[in-house]
Amino acid sequence: MPHLLSKLTKCIHRSHRTTKSVKPKVICEKKYILKFSRFELMPDEILLEIFQYISLIDLFNGFVNLNFRLNFLLRDIRSGICIDQNDDKINQSLFSTLYYFSNQITYIHVDRYPLLNLDIFPNLRSLIIYLPTTKQLLSINSKTMPYLSRLWLGIIAQKDQIILCNTLFGSEQFSKLYFCNLFEFNLNDNINSFQYSKNIRKLFITNCQTKDFILLLSLLPHLEQLEICISNVLSTFSHNLTNFSHKNLRILKIEFAEKLGQLNILNSLISFVPYVQRCTLILINLIKIRDYAHLQNILIEKFLELREFICSIDYYCQLTSNEMSSKFQRLRTKLPFFQTMKVIPCEIHHNQCVRKTWINKTFIPIC
Repeated sequence: MPHLLSKLTKCIHRSHRTTKSVKPKVICEKKYILKFSRFELMPDEILLEIFQYISLIDLFNGFVNLNFRLNFLLRDIRSGICIDQNDDKINQSLFSTLYYFSNQITYIHVDRYPLLNLDIFPNLRSLIIYLPTTKQLLSINSKTMPYLSRLWLGIIAQKDQIILCNTLFGSEQFSKLYFCNLFEFNLNDNINSFQYSKNIRKLFITNCQTKDFILLLSLLPHLEQLEICISNVLSTFSHNLTNFSHKNLRILKIEFAEKLGQLNILNSLISFVPYVQRCTLILINLIKIRDYAHLQNILIEKFLELREFICSIDYYCQLTSNEMSSKFQRLRTKLPFFQTMKVIPCEIHHNQCVRKTWINKTFIPIC
């Protein structure tokens, strides 16, 4: 990037060498034009296009305060910034860049930066932060970021979960937020004080408990896509949503971090989402034919509009590919529902064992 900047700016202050035959007092139009750099002769549209490929820090260090025209153009760009640094590598140039372009930054991607002040970005559209602090979580609100549409949060301290709940389901919600990706989410006992979120359409959660699955659905009536990993399959339900069914959820992906002793838990969960059209399940050690028969009955009974079903089942390294294929060949014969099943060897032992079996069933809608 410095090499590119040097090429663009090396002739900004270049002066034209006059020949001996030309008198110094004579004003030459050609000489006057050549006082400008080749870079500045470009139209504004070309300069703005070039600025889109240069990081904000390089723009600040290379072009700010060179002249009035460049300053005017820099104020017209919309860009974002990725911050990847620790506390012991604080760069003063980064601080200056953030404050100079604060009203123009539309997205921020940061790993861990406790000193980052999120209050200065009113036009932020997308925010990704892996390790947010309590102060940063408090700054993520509809007043500070009225245009926020995509939110990606990593690990949050347990004491700060209430802040996240109030941000998403409090009295003052985001009017444009439609996508959320959360590492962990725990609803507290004060769920009665929460309000429906009418704007969130897509929600991804890496770690969630069974009891929160139904509660999240009840708080997100317009949710269309949900991808969730359930960590505690033994947690009991504590709600009165016995007759609840989500009307708008169409894409569902559920991963179970623990082995399911019975498929009754899965049966209970998907009974609340009857209108799903594309479903993906990630299970562990489902070997017996009667379990597959039960799974088939659950899918046919609970899903009313299912079009595509994909299931990944992890196995221990116990059976070879040939043994596994013969077992599932008998399964396909007894249960034609799983005829499109594929056996995929694990990457570690290749053909010596099988860790995953994918069931890919596509349903053809009846016209």
